[in-house]
Amino acid sequence: MKILILSCSTGGGHNSAARAMQHVLTERGAYAEIVDPIVFSSEKAKNFVSALYNKIIKNTPQVFGVIYKAGAIYEKTPFPSPVYFANSTYAEALNDYIVQNAFDCVLCCHLYGMEAMTAIRDKWNPGIPCYGVLTDYTCIPFTSDTKLDGYFIPHAELEEEAERKGLPAGKIYSFGIPVHPAFMQEISKREAREKLGLPQDKKILLLMFGSVGCGKIEKLCKCLMKTIGKDCLVYLITGSNEKLKAAVDKRFAADGRMHTLAYTADVPLYMKAADVFISKAGGLSSTEAAVAGVPLVHLHSIPGCETKNVEFFTAHGMSYGTKKAKKAALLAQKLLCDEEAADNMRRAQRANVYPDAAERIADKIMRG
Repeated sequence: MKILILSCSTGGGHNSAARAMQHVLTERGAYAEIVDPIVFSSEKAKNFVSALYNKIIKNTPQVFGVIYKAGAIYEKTPFPSPVYFANSTYAEALNDYIVQNAFDCVLCCHLYGMEAMTAIRDKWNPGIPCYGVLTDYTCIPFTSDTKLDGYFIPHAELEEEAERKGLPAGKIYSFGIPVHPAFMQEISKREAREKLGLPQDKKILLLMFGSVGCGKIEKLCKCLMKTIGKDCLVYLITGSNEKLKAAVDKRFAADGRMHTLAYTADVPLYMKAADVFISKAGGLSSTEAAVAGVPLVHLHSIPGCETKNVEFFTAHGMSYGTKKAKKAALLAQKLLCDEEAADNMRRAQRANVYPDAAERIADKIMRG
């Protein structure tokens, strides 16, 4: 079976979901290819969209909130959205690619792919099934534009919202958000630390704020250094944000408790090794943390879908949420010191996320 997975580099979460699906499908003997649909407009357009998104969430995330609210308002009008129109412009080129490569199914891990596939189905009807994966704990604006064979959502409690926003009840599957199997591996904290070369006699705080490192992270680090004890170490994964890494290294070089990592393929192991994780509220990173079973503090959420993620997680006891760096440091310290609170959060995580989401989605799209 040949499956085309459409994703987009507006944040790392969509691509993480796509890679999780590619891994599981490949393990089952399918051919699964990940493509950014915007490349069918042009490589320049793809790079521009990715760079613009990353710039907004890193420097002016409130702009994203304004766009999100505008989308919610526009969604209530009877007119085709500008998002649908933009993604329909390259639909013919994408359809040609699907036909030429004889794909049997398309799986969209981003709204742009869902919009483009809707345009294709309206005009050319390629005759193959197409599904969408919702990677946040809400139904984002313009999803109702799309007409697919099925939608995989994070939780059964979100079905009502999805139906209210226009998704057909018979095509909604509450299978969860797909995460890589590495996050659910049965490995103890001790074993994870041995593999990473981390000390066994320290508390470990893990910090990660998206692939571009957005938010007031230096302020958080300052608050943590004032709050945590000498028996605690902080590991900050800065991703592609070289400026942030250099600034944190310079500012906290004299404090042996602070460590930075520019990039690591061992994020699942670091989550398994950590006592507490502080992160922005991305749908994927939050789900990965819950699957890994690490107590979570949400901070600096992007207005819109990430606000909804925080609301869902905190309402179900799966995380603490705050917009203040000082409060985040205090909440992390509480989880470090209060084992009962940490255990309660882990239990809530196990009760509300689906570690096997990628397997369940693969079952559906391969068996029909």
